[in-house]
Amino acid sequence: MITNHKKPHMIGVLIGDVSFDFSLELMKGMSDAAIEANVHVMFFLGMQQHGTRIERNTASDSTLSHNSVYDYAALAGVDSFVFACGSLSGFSGDGLYRQFLGRFSHKPYVVLQERIALDTPKHTYIVVDNYNSFTQCMEHLIVDHGYRKIGYVSGPKGHSDAKQRLHAYLDAMAKHGLTVEPNMIIYGSFYEFVDDQVAMLMDQHPDLDAIAFANDEMAKAGYRECRRRGLVIGRDIAITGFDNFSSATHMLPPLTTVSQSAYRMGRLAIDYATQLTDGSTVKALEMKTEFIRRQSCGCAQDSFCYRPAMEGEDAIAFIDNAIDIIMKDYASQFPTDEQETQVEALRICLDGLRSLSLDTSEEEINYNILFRHFEFFIQHSPPLLSPLTYSLKDYMLRIFCAERLPLSVRKFSSAVTQMQQYLHTREVHALELRYDKMQSETWIAPELTRGLYGQTNDQEVLRCVTERLMMAGLKYIYICLLEEPQRYGSGGLDNIPNKLLLAAKGNDGAIEAYSRERMPVIDDLHPFSSLHDYTLAPSMMAFSFFSGENQYGILICETDGSKSALLHVIGLQLGMMIDFLELRRKEKTIAIELENIREKNEILNFLSEYDELCGLLNRRGFIARAIRKNRENIGKTAFCMFIDLDYLKQINDTFGHTEGDSALRAVSVILQDCVGENEVLGRIGGDEFVGLIVNPDRNYGEILAQKILAACSAYNDSVQKPYLLDVSIGMKRFTCRQGLEVSSIIAEADKRLYEAKRKRKTLSLRLRKNTSV
Repeated sequence: MITNHKKPHMIGVLIGDVSFDFSLELMKGMSDAAIEANVHVMFFLGMQQHGTRIERNTASDSTLSHNSVYDYAALAGVDSFVFACGSLSGFSGDGLYRQFLGRFSHKPYVVLQERIALDTPKHTYIVVDNYNSFTQCMEHLIVDHGYRKIGYVSGPKGHSDAKQRLHAYLDAMAKHGLTVEPNMIIYGSFYEFVDDQVAMLMDQHPDLDAIAFANDEMAKAGYRECRRRGLVIGRDIAITGFDNFSSATHMLPPLTTVSQSAYRMGRLAIDYATQLTDGSTVKALEMKTEFIRRQSCGCAQDSFCYRPAMEGEDAIAFIDNAIDIIMKDYASQFPTDEQETQVEALRICLDGLRSLSLDTSEEEINYNILFRHFEFFIQHSPPLLSPLTYSLKDYMLRIFCAERLPLSVRKFSSAVTQMQQYLHTREVHALELRYDKMQSETWIAPELTRGLYGQTNDQEVLRCVTERLMMAGLKYIYICLLEEPQRYGSGGLDNIPNKLLLAAKGNDGAIEAYSRERMPVIDDLHPFSSLHDYTLAPSMMAFSFFSGENQYGILICETDGSKSALLHVIGLQLGMMIDFLELRRKEKTIAIELENIREKNEILNFLSEYDELCGLLNRRGFIARAIRKNRENIGKTAFCMFIDLDYLKQINDTFGHTEGDSALRAVSVILQDCVGENEVLGRIGGDEFVGLIVNPDRNYGEILAQKILAACSAYNDSVQKPYLLDVSIGMKRFTCRQGLEVSSIIAEADKRLYEAKRKRKTLSLRLRKNTSV
């Protein structure tokens, strides 16, 4: 019995494919038990088979990428684990299971559908008695029906359940001396779409009496193949399954199968995990099963062994007999452990119809009371209404064989007819609702990222995605990112994540998205279970999202198993979106790096072409720019000036190199002011400056020289240096032309500079008055 706890436990469930009925019913049992026990369940959902006939290319199989969600389980902060081994994809053989379970050995856990060594009281398992139950099924086919040639569709070769059921098939055939010919055994995947394998089996053995399927899912393929061949199941060939899924009773004819109650297994798993968390020791369990006979094996439906009541006969006995037959037929559709609540609800409903029918004071039935009886049945019985509808239809066909009926019988028949119509209408309405829901969900994935690729703000993109997920009906949404994407190869993630970043979350209309530098950290000290409002949801689901081999994180939300396929599609969409955001982030990083490189190149170019002290072109830079200036001004008059700072050595020797550098910079500023920014000016030696100026005035050289000398004089008047700034100038006029050698023009200007120096009367450094050296 599950008990309540003051402090809610967190149980992590590692499960794989939930695209078929077994996993869905297993999860439903876990979720219901969690609510009753006040514990919280987090489902880590791995690879899905998607329930289609699409051929999957093993070379590009994404099983490992999907199963990466298990690598995040350590960050959940759970108290114990449940491993649904029967649905885990990508595992084959006991060795892989042991290796996988070893990663979680420090926590209590319950293993489903796989026997493990119980070397610690913290671990236990729940399995099903596959061998004896499947043996009972085979004995029924061989002994009760006399079938001699029976084919077998097994599950995967390495699967524990599949091996036990195959063993039971082989032993039963050998016990009765029946030959198992080559190819009478084929191997499926436990998933529905094994049509090609079944067709091959029937082609090679067209005289099969029966086909025993290792589970109900694969039996659906047998139904389809028999219809394609025009075979009537239950008459021309028998088919049996294993599991007793909800759909087994809806199949035409209803499927003979073995009930192992996945729902009950899920409830027990949560109960056991809770007890282990509390420190109790729980023994391993082998669940008993029950063989359910239906029409697919050739068993006829129980017939109505009574003569229709005529007017004047005992109407009460007739109605009671009819109720007993309906109850018996309905109860036969379910295993014993499920009959109590379902059959009792139907008994109360039919007793209500009986009392209405025996009220002879009114010709008509009180329909308000009638519908209340129907609603009671529907509310207290699982939504498996097809068996009842089937029973009522058969009953009504028989009861109307009578020509005249007593009033009470007519009223009872009318009530049953109304019940049949009411149930049928509810089923049609439920189908319409499911169709509408499917239609609306079809657009969720493409709409999830529509218009977001153009957004430049990653935080806003994540906020919009979370908002759209909430509009799709999801609650308690958490988008968690790795600090940096990781590649997922054959060995799993490069590193098991020990940290995630909460990028966005949504709950009850409140949405928060964070910039990368402000994302809350999820790690061992701050696990999922510590997030605000996280434990308000009884059960959560976690999916990995990735693009190619790049893993980006996980999506966590509250939902039920029916949306698992949709959420996997959403996960893929989210992976592509995060991949795009990551590429854009890298693009920005690269752009910044390129800009830094460009700036550094500019600095290097400047240093290679410019004089660091004065900021003018150096010799290399001046020559390159002067050549370009000449080429761009062919036929125009230009001047090349060569200027020398007089007495630089004496300034350095007398006042120090700092003053010498100051004098050089002062000359640079004077020349730039006099020449202008559009002309070419450089420092090509220690005290030598050169310039190239285009000007149509033939006398401009003399004018420019006088301008420079006047500027030097003005400088000397304005600054309080101990020395006076003097320069010598050589000027050469020339015409820009093709093939001009700039170096020869500079040499001519230099020659004229020295001629000017020889004419100078001042032969030594000029000092200011009152300056002592």
